Amino acid sequence: MRHKIRVGRLFAASALLGMVASAQGQDTKGGAQGHVKGTVYSLGDRQPLPGASISFGPRMAAMADDSGRYAIALPAGNYTAVFRFIGFAERSLPLEVRAGATVTLDAGLAPSTSQLDMVVVSAGKFEQRVGEVTQSLSVLPASLIRERNVASMAEALDQVPGVVVIDEDPQIRAGSGFSYGAGSRVMLLADGMPILSGDIGRPNWTLLPMEDVEQVEVIKGASSVLYGSAALSGVINVRTGWPGDKPRTRATMFGGVYGAPGNASSKWWGQSPPITTGASFLHARRFKQLDLVVAGNAFGDQGYIGPERIAPDSLVADPYRTKEGGHEQRVRFNFAARWRNAKVRGLNYGLSGNVMRSSTTSIFLWDNLDEGLYRPMPNTLTSTLGLQFYLDPFVNYTGPKGTRHSLRGRWYRQDFDNSGDQSNANDLLYGEYQLQQKLDIMGPVVLTLGVVGQQVQSRAILYRGNEGGTGENTATNAAGYVQVDKKFLADRLAVSAGMRYEHFRVNELEQAEPVLRAGATYRVLEGTFLRASYGQGFRFPTIGERYIITSVGALHIYPNPELQPETSVNMEVGVKQGFKVGGFSGYVDLVAFRQDFDRYVEFTFGQWGEDRSLANLLGFGFKSINTGGARITGTELELAGKGKLGAVEVQVLMGYTHTLPVSTTPDVPYAQNVTTAGVGEGITFNSTSSDPTDGILKFRVQDLFRADVGATWKRLSAGVSVRYNSHVRNIDKAFFQIEQMGQLGEVGVEEWMATHVTGDWITDVRAGFAITPQLKATFLVKNLSNEVYAIRPMAIEAPRTFQVQLALDL
Repeated sequence: MRHKIRVGRLFAASALLGMVASAQGQDTKGGAQGHVKGTVYSLGDRQPLPGASISFGPRMAAMADDSGRYAIALPAGNYTAVFRFIGFAERSLPLEVRAGATVTLDAGLAPSTSQLDMVVVSAGKFEQRVGEVTQSLSVLPASLIRERNVASMAEALDQVPGVVVIDEDPQIRAGSGFSYGAGSRVMLLADGMPILSGDIGRPNWTLLPMEDVEQVEVIKGASSVLYGSAALSGVINVRTGWPGDKPRTRATMFGGVYGAPGNASSKWWGQSPPITTGASFLHARRFKQLDLVVAGNAFGDQGYIGPERIAPDSLVADPYRTKEGGHEQRVRFNFAARWRNAKVRGLNYGLSGNVMRSSTTSIFLWDNLDEGLYRPMPNTLTSTLGLQFYLDPFVNYTGPKGTRHSLRGRWYRQDFDNSGDQSNANDLLYGEYQLQQKLDIMGPVVLTLGVVGQQVQSRAILYRGNEGGTGENTATNAAGYVQVDKKFLADRLAVSAGMRYEHFRVNELEQAEPVLRAGATYRVLEGTFLRASYGQGFRFPTIGERYIITSVGALHIYPNPELQPETSVNMEVGVKQGFKVGGFSGYVDLVAFRQDFDRYVEFTFGQWGEDRSLANLLGFGFKSINTGGARITGTELELAGKGKLGAVEVQVLMGYTHTLPVSTTPDVPYAQNVTTAGVGEGITFNSTSSDPTDGILKFRVQDLFRADVGATWKRLSAGVSVRYNSHVRNIDKAFFQIEQMGQLGEVGVEEWMATHVTGDWITDVRAGFAITPQLKATFLVKNLSNEVYAIRPMAIEAPRTFQVQLALDL
């Protein structure tokens, strides 16, 4: 209910400031007044609907407070009271007001069964029906996350159409490639505020409070106007919830085991396969004016990646677990507290937070294509002990006329003790003030204004490529934005436009950028929406991209202090069609899109080092480089729906995405290389590509299919998740070159690329039984066909996994 409070208030503001509803038989008696009061609540659970709007006629409206109550003085007469709340069906009730009398009129609203009425907040920073959003937006419901028993948000996003996560980096519609976790082009938000690491712009998926997720909203396309740098290709907003009138308790525990890989020779364990276990809890309740949520999670995974291979004469007691392999252990606790002020209606304030300790490993390259496929190449495994937390103070106030003020902050701290001299720590301080006003200018208008400030302090030997080589770096930015949302033609046409100006500084380097966006949605028929949007995007390079100096095994990563911001322009047109079949409702969304990039930043493998000795791998390594121009075009078809087909409750989310990501400057040199003979040669996209055919960008998954279908009948439930990822066609040619020189061992990357040219179909299945109305057991099999596959070449994915989950919901 955390976000539904703001939903109702903003919707009600439109009623207070000019929304016209029907009023019949006014028969007003010369200025004499009566009073109307009541409560608006949800039918079924009878929870109050704070912010619900109640309209009695032109310019006569009320708004429900935090307890769902409302009161208004009206001229005596007969009215039709119209109750509205986003996500619920509208209800009209007759009313007679007598002079000097008080009438009590309560109203229960039923949740809307239309998927087009689903409430989202990310697209415009205010609550909207998904059918009215001017950009492509997918919604991942919390029920699907829980049913699939996913361990992190990255795994949950695997089922969102158009999204794939490569080495922890989210890729929306092929907007990103491989970047070793640096400089995400997708802004990750937790309750509307940034949760990317302050120093390198990397998501940490396991920190997100999975046990408290209400829904996940994924915006596809440039969103820099509202969300700033990093929202170049889209936004992922993870929304959590507040308690209702009834306390809520949920607990989950599970255990699982990895099956033998499909490539039998690569099985590295003996009689005891690796296992994975986890448990979580959540309790949410109200104590009069106090809303409180507490939750926690513990997770352990022995990992399907084994230790490095050891020479036979070095093996002693244990031939399988001699060294450290891939593993993860973590413990997380989060809370949220909100006080709803009883004296000042519309005022609430509070604090939320999240803390996690973890021990993990990360693997850069597999060892070989045979017995080393599920083992790391020697010296490419990094161990990390981590401590992370964030604290979010907030104050919200909604005035009697619907004007909304929001002041929010976040202190986000990360401290990682990494092996190989890669330790790093950073503090991010974020603050945002937002003013939202509903106006009546020839119909309802939503005006959103905001100012943002952010500062990052980074301390890391890892980022010592700065001037002086101290590893101490600072990044600050300040921004202001404005957005106007307006409806025309009896609310059939919704138009949105906005702009942002942001100033960014990393150490002594300063840059600033203005961006614009505009979009429109037109309701052709009751359930048919046409839309078009245009958006500019930008991304400032992170501290890590500019100043990182490190190595992973024999591979070096070089700094680039001169790295410039990248910019983009995103355009799309689409149609969304709602439908209803019996008790099942949903929508189909078809969109065509194009995004053009300038000064495109790629994590490029080349001969960047000045030391060209064999011991330094001839100077080969990775470096973030502005590579020129790029263009991504494509189409996407999505279907989402839920409801009953006969006696069976069904939920569906599926979609297919095709992209054509190409370089627009394939033969234009973006850097110079000096050979051992002292001859300068230009470095281009084509000269560094393993397959320059058609100019396809490196490490891109061009075709994606996602589908999840879940069904419940009485005590039984079942579901299937299907994913298709086309194979990466193009990577850095230097991988082939140094493998041919024998400097990458027997990694087999060239053979893998030559033999994997189609794609992979991955299927997960689940079956559940409700032991009692509160307790449910579920059996899950992930990667049912035991595919041996890699999304990013040289990084193998998990074999078949068997899991059992017990979930308690009180």
